[in-house]
Amino acid sequence: MKKQLVGLGMLCMLPWSSVQAAQAVGVFFGSPMSGIQYKHHDLRFSLGIDDFGLAVDKTFNLGSLTQDSGMNNLYTFVGAQYVDNKHDKLGVRGGIGFEIPINNVEFYGEVGPTLYVVEDVDLDLEGQLGFRVRF
Repeated sequence: MKKQLVGLGMLCMLPWSSVQAAQAVGVFFGSPMSGIQYKHHDLRFSLGIDDFGLAVDKTFNLGSLTQDSGMNNLYTFVGAQYVDNKHDKLGVRGGIGFEIPINNVEFYGEVGPTLYVVEDVDLDLEGQLGFRVRF
């Protein structure tokens, strides 16, 4: 019975031990919003809580793009975001970031420009830091 419980415990730990998990949830802090984020493979969905906002991004691993495994912790992204901070702002964004995986947690930071096209045409440099738990 004891061996079966140990085997079952090890089987339950397999999804948590993978280096690249399919999904992750976490928090981020930055400009123009801070909040929570859900990541599914190479798609990210962000919900701003301090200033209400929504963002959807597609990420591209630079190690895969350049076929250089030394760049696997770097990525680029493109997407769109809506932010409600006094003025409704809808914009297209892109940028570059880094990701540091430690066990089931990944720490990340990114920076890039956002071109806002509603209300006023405006180009802002924005960034964020955060962490996600993979599952």
